[in-house]
Amino acid sequence: MGGEELPGVSRTAVWVAGMRAAESERADRLFDDRLAAAFVSAAGGGIVPQTAGPPGTSEFLAVRARFFDDQARAACGAGIRQIVLPAAGLDCRAFRLDWPSGVRLFELDLPEMFAFKEPVLASVEAVARCVRVVVAVDLRGQWAQPLIDAGFDPGAPTAWLAEGLLPYLQRADGERLLATVTELSAPGSRAVFDHLETTAAERPGMRAVSEVVRQVGAQLMPTADSPADWLTGHGWQARLFRLPALAEEYGRSLPADVDLVASNAVVVITADR
Repeated sequence: MGGEELPGVSRTAVWVAGMRAAESERADRLFDDRLAAAFVSAAGGGIVPQTAGPPGTSEFLAVRARFFDDQARAACGAGIRQIVLPAAGLDCRAFRLDWPSGVRLFELDLPEMFAFKEPVLASVEAVARCVRVVVAVDLRGQWAQPLIDAGFDPGAPTAWLAEGLLPYLQRADGERLLATVTELSAPGSRAVFDHLETTAAERPGMRAVSEVVRQVGAQLMPTADSPADWLTGHGWQARLFRLPALAEEYGRSLPADVDLVASNAVVVITADR
């Protein structure tokens, strides 16, 4: 399967892979994803180019990816050995992070995504650094049992790394997803999400990002008016981090003309049970 045949929301993964490939070539890179370029090459030229997007797009995607990397490491440092990537897309953490012994990492995504991803990984002879399990499901439907059937243990603490997922879900689908994650999460679990606040919708910078995503065939949607309250209502203790502050923490300068109001409405969240 080529990139042109992917569903719209899955084609955004190729766009993001282009950003990750470019980041990996920087001397001051925040992470190193040497497999990203292989996905972009395999997809051909039909996806929005990696340079598309308003000022700050590539910087924020790099900062977000680094934050999720750090949270994966922190979860393992806390003793968690079960990792789930809902809507894994073209994520290659199974291959590029140094995982401790005993980690099982479950990737969840649409069958079409894995029909594209797996042959590319095979073509470059990529070798996972943990036990990697692929589960082809639609997260808008019933996916808990297929995950359990694939070897997931609901009784073990889990780290859920949902990068670039909630902003593409209708609110009702997001509610069902979080309810399922909560049901499957033993005490000691951690969830990491990114979230788009409703205040960003009409900002010029966010409209520009939304237009790029629309060209690919998907749609960005705010997740919840108050994500901390939303998560607390499901039994989680949440902490919010705004991307401009994280960029400063990581030493990544932002373009002078970045839309800071829109940027501050993009939030990454850690939640513990």
